[in-house]
Amino acid sequence: MLKAVYSVKIDLPQSAVWNYLEDWSNWARQVPGYQTHTEVSTVESIWELHGRVGSMAKDVKMHVSIMEITAPSIVQFRVRDSENRCLGSGCFDLSQLSDRSSELTCFIELELKGLAGKMSAPLIASLLPVLLEKLVQRMIKPLTEADSVALPL
Repeated sequence: MLKAVYSVKIDLPQSAVWNYLEDWSNWARQVPGYQTHTEVSTVESIWELHGRVGSMAKDVKMHVSIMEITAPSIVQFRVRDSENRCLGSGCFDLSQLSDRSSELTCFIELELKGLAGKMSAPLIASLLPVLLEKLVQRMIKPLTEADSVALPL
């Protein structure tokens, strides 16, 4: 099982961050490699991603299911690729530090199956913390910069 966790302090009240976080459509676009997403239901979506590492490139469809939303602090989700070779779960945990600041922690774990999964696991394990940090930083950018737009992919 591959795991990564990333936390960041945000100089905004928990309620302001939660208003953004509770709608996964806001942060879907911030996933590294994001191309598009389709809502299947209010708790399920399919995200199309494009990944590139060196000369290798791959397009994947990830099925994302929101498992739990507990306002104003927790969003738990599950992910799987179309072929069930990559299965995982994760959580956004938002805590209030003061009236004017909060902390967002994101945790994700992935299981890679099959021969290709076993071969790529060391590479993915080294990239996962970096990708998670990039995701969280992209997520908070629109919140912390008044005139910002989503970061380029």
